[in-house]
Amino acid sequence: MAQDPRHQLAYRIHFAALGWADRHGHASFGPGKLAALLGKKDKPLSDQSTNNALARARELELVSPRSGAACLVLPSYVFQKRKGAPVPCRLHLDR
Repeated sequence: MAQDPRHQLAYRIHFAALGWADRHGHASFGPGKLAALLGKKDKPLSDQSTNNALARARELELVSPRSGAACLVLPSYVFQKRKGAPVPCRLHLDR
């Protein structure tokens, strides 16, 4: 969904944060990687458009105010998985 241009950019940033988050709620992106992810047909989003989308995502509290293009941080009320799950979900093991 982060790459789906039908969604608004601020929500695509939120989806990218959710999809690439580590155990601490941080999603790291190398230089230009977030802009490439948000771009269209092999054309990355401009730096200005990326920064504007990040500002809107922060304003909507979809990502933490500490977020930037290199590291998206999920708000703690969205992502509280610091220790991870103690055991795998049984639902997925029974299939």
